[in-house]
Amino acid sequence: MVIVKWFAIAFITLALLFLLLISLMNWSWVRDIAAQQISEITGRQLTINGELNVNWSLIPHISVKQIQFENAAWSKHPNMLELAALDLRVDLIELLKGRVVLPEVTFTKPRILLEKSSEGVPNWEIQKDEADPEDRTDFPIIERLRIEDGRLGYLDVSTDTELTATFATIKGQAGGEESTELQAKGKLNGCPLIIQLNAGPLVVLRKENVPYPLALDLQAGKTTIKVEGALVQPLQFKGLDLHFAVQGPNPEHLSQMFGLPLPNLPPYQLTGELSDQENIWQIKKLDGQVGDSDIAGDISVTLGEERVFIAADLTSKNIDLDDFGPIIGLAPDTGPGETASLAQEKEAKKEAASPFVFPKEPIDFESLKNINVDITLRSKHVESKLPVDDLVMQVIIDDGHLILAPLDFGVATGSMHSRIEIDTRVQPVKSKIETEIRHVRLSEILNRFEIADESAGLVGGQGTFWFEGGSVAEMLASADGGLLLLMTGGQFDDLLVELAGLDIGETLVALVGDETDAKINCAFVDLPTKNGVMDVSSFIVDTPDTVFLGKGSIDFNNEQLDLIIDPKPKDLSLFSARAPLHIEGSLKEPTFTPGASAILRGAASLALLPSAPIVSLFSLLQDEQEEQAGNDENIHCSGLVDSINEARE
Repeated sequence: MVIVKWFAIAFITLALLFLLLISLMNWSWVRDIAAQQISEITGRQLTINGELNVNWSLIPHISVKQIQFENAAWSKHPNMLELAALDLRVDLIELLKGRVVLPEVTFTKPRILLEKSSEGVPNWEIQKDEADPEDRTDFPIIERLRIEDGRLGYLDVSTDTELTATFATIKGQAGGEESTELQAKGKLNGCPLIIQLNAGPLVVLRKENVPYPLALDLQAGKTTIKVEGALVQPLQFKGLDLHFAVQGPNPEHLSQMFGLPLPNLPPYQLTGELSDQENIWQIKKLDGQVGDSDIAGDISVTLGEERVFIAADLTSKNIDLDDFGPIIGLAPDTGPGETASLAQEKEAKKEAASPFVFPKEPIDFESLKNINVDITLRSKHVESKLPVDDLVMQVIIDDGHLILAPLDFGVATGSMHSRIEIDTRVQPVKSKIETEIRHVRLSEILNRFEIADESAGLVGGQGTFWFEGGSVAEMLASADGGLLLLMTGGQFDDLLVELAGLDIGETLVALVGDETDAKINCAFVDLPTKNGVMDVSSFIVDTPDTVFLGKGSIDFNNEQLDLIIDPKPKDLSLFSARAPLHIEGSLKEPTFTPGASAILRGAASLALLPSAPIVSLFSLLQDEQEEQAGNDENIHCSGLVDSINEARE
């Protein structure tokens, strides 16, 4: 036992003398060897200009100063990393067990520059020594990481991105957990950007299945984004459990920044919950406003495929159709109570000053080629110039082919069912619209324009049009197809005079004589269209004592009207009190000229009108219950069909 005792004393004494000798040594040779080894492994020069100091204990403190790491050869900046000082502690007990544990690591004044070349090559891609083994060792375990007065720069000339950030470790109050703060300013994809981030300790980043808390404030121009929550795998940006709030003047402003085709819309504000599962991002509890429309529901975004796939199931209490006009080039209304951005207000003034009705600005069809979508939207009420009760629509985009169907509106006790197809895979872009109008009470529509209830009755119709072009104006100028409309009931005088804005004393006498309550039995119009010119030759309004026939055209190529409404009295004694009405000029500012001179241009003949299309539209004047009852004839229009057949004979 005595021998063992003295042997232990001798061993400890020798160990202490060895540690004392090591502590008095100059460690410059270790510093130089370490720098040389790292330089050889990375292919870039690592320079350590300061002294390497070691304070020995079971957890020795190692300090090294003035570290510089060379940048990529193509960079204009000499160093990728500059470090005023690196301080760390090593747990020798754990080291003997084969584990590298660093209880504390401190970076003082790190200056980091991350950049990409004009070809997109990042400077943080380090070449690897092929002679080195694939897996040299596990990464050290860092129990506490501190950063003092850090600076980070990011530069990518290929995307016009340049950001400068400051970051540091902030001590928690009253012994609380430390946090990491980062503030950045610059531009992302050419767009000005300000970022403020408060996150958890950096050491948590390496811990698996441990939520990493963060609070992010981002300002891009006049758009603000606030995100708060946690990420389970922050380095891979996975395991999202975040709440977000975003508001801005127009979501399209973020398209360039995030590389996603976002629509041109009025000012908006949205909140929701963001999570992910594999390569799918999910937005739950979406809620907010877009212009004067509210929106709620769920959205999923699938990444990692050839095209981003967006699926959404959305609902709304009130949709203002005016808010979505900018998607096709129409500026939203800017009157009292309307919501629009400054840019959209300027566009609205430009539209008001334009002599044309339909926008000539190209629609961004190219963005449809970058995403696939399946979006369903249901709204209980629709705000528009028409009395629309509800909306059900589904938008599908597949490889640049858009199908909008169903597109169903409840309109004035009736309905309108439509289907729209747009094929961007061909040039020029080809489009098709099919629509059916059923049991629409026109009087409720005209009420919106302060026209009397008695002005019109029930309307039904159906139409199909084909288009080509990249703007609404181009599409209409190429329109082929046609529209059939049938109406029964109402009063012809109020309908025409109030719509035209004419002097009632002059026009009523010229067109309908002394009668001011010309009841409408039936009205029919067939509007065949070819190369953007709509033929209005098949136009007829039947009243008890007069049949009004129309002839002319609407030219969408130059937005010009040239129409004549010619009264044909059933009683020849009334002929002197009837004179035609000539409607001409631009769609935006038409002129209305009553008088006998208009008849010189000629008018339609009752014998030339087809009766078959009128009969085919009878069912569209019925509601669903009437149609199920099998009543497919309208007594008011049946008399008109008989008259047409007699005239043809």
